[in-house]
Amino acid sequence: MSPGASDSATSSTIARSITESLRKLPAGHSFSVHVIQTSDHHVDSLTPRRRFSHFHSETTMSRRILILVSQGSVLVSGLEVHEFTSISVQTSGAHRPHLAASVAVDVCIEKIDTSGFLSARMPLVKMLVAGYLQSLHRYHAATAVPTVGVHLFARAQPEYLFAKSQSNPSKHILDDLALVKWWQSALDYSIRYATHAEQDGGCVDNVAAHCVVPGSTASEAPWFLGSDQHTTSNNTSDADGTIGQYTESKPAAATNATTSPSIKWTWGLPYVSSARAHDCVLQFPDDPMTRLLYEPHSNSWSVSMLLEMLAVSEECGSGRRAAYYSAALPVDNRQGSDSSSKIDGTAEQGSLSFDDYDKVLIALFDHDMDFSSHEAAVASSKRFLEFISANFNTPTIVIDTAGKPVVKDTSDQKQQQQQQQPAKVNDLTMIIRKKRKVAN
Repeated sequence: MSPGASDSATSSTIARSITESLRKLPAGHSFSVHVIQTSDHHVDSLTPRRRFSHFHSETTMSRRILILVSQGSVLVSGLEVHEFTSISVQTSGAHRPHLAASVAVDVCIEKIDTSGFLSARMPLVKMLVAGYLQSLHRYHAATAVPTVGVHLFARAQPEYLFAKSQSNPSKHILDDLALVKWWQSALDYSIRYATHAEQDGGCVDNVAAHCVVPGSTASEAPWFLGSDQHTTSNNTSDADGTIGQYTESKPAAATNATTSPSIKWTWGLPYVSSARAHDCVLQFPDDPMTRLLYEPHSNSWSVSMLLEMLAVSEECGSGRRAAYYSAALPVDNRQGSDSSSKIDGTAEQGSLSFDDYDKVLIALFDHDMDFSSHEAAVASSKRFLEFISANFNTPTIVIDTAGKPVVKDTSDQKQQQQQQQPAKVNDLTMIIRKKRKVAN
């Protein structure tokens, strides 16, 4: 597959998967999706100071992707990711040389944000993540890799992609603890959605996922991940209910226990604690672990030592709570390469150079961009979308939702449900109410 064909197939797969996932949102809404991505570029290894006992050669390719969603005339959500494909060749020994090649695909979710101008409460962001993970599940079947590594560093900030949106009173900004729990819930659901069998009723049996909050111990894991029963359940995560803006609609794409995989959440990084950090820890751009491993005295650090240093770092220390997530997303190799390009007549997306992609980000982060009010957001969205359309040939994918409508509970129904449900003792965001005393 040529680079051009690869870029085209990737864009097509992303567009198809996002289209399918957003259509599952409650009916009666229309969204426009804009996929901006680069072509493949050579980059440095994700483990630049790794030691090898034999000859080793590695080539790492990277592409950057920005997915923006608008509703009406306003940008409402965005997702930025960085994909890496590493091809390694090494010998097994000097006396009996044998070349062994391996391919690893890893994805870093760099930013996700909302502007606060979504017309109704629905899990748009979660379905955006789910659609993107499904595109990985489909497209990378062509590389014959068994899994795709999905990684992210979750840290609460008032805004990531939409300038001045923190001043929008309609924007729901999560604090540290709520964000950590939301990401666990979102990834848990998105992995189930992405790996949900599309053919022959088959499914993935088990998925390995990791989470760690630097500065917290394993005994605190239930506060972030829930009980063991919760983390291995074949049902959609109950953690959805802990964050207000996502409680009113839970798309039922992967809730069937007979076809959903079992996701085992493990506390910690996906590496051996005693291993040398430089030999195994992936160093993504603009990542706290990467910045620490750039230090000259980090050469002998173990993975556990790296976690200790993270706990007192600027991003994770001083009372802040941030989390690292990693999951091995299984690839459905039964389906082969996803070459579909027919998505409601949508034209193919263009592929940019890294320099052009940076120009897109500069335009999005321009000091004149303003999402603090609806009027300012409309003007900013218009200016940005006209810029990318005119300069980079990025067509718009229009999606009309077709899911079940949201039925809002009345106050009586909510009270009845609360009385029937047991208390969630591991939910840090719940409101504790005093029970009425019953007269004897």
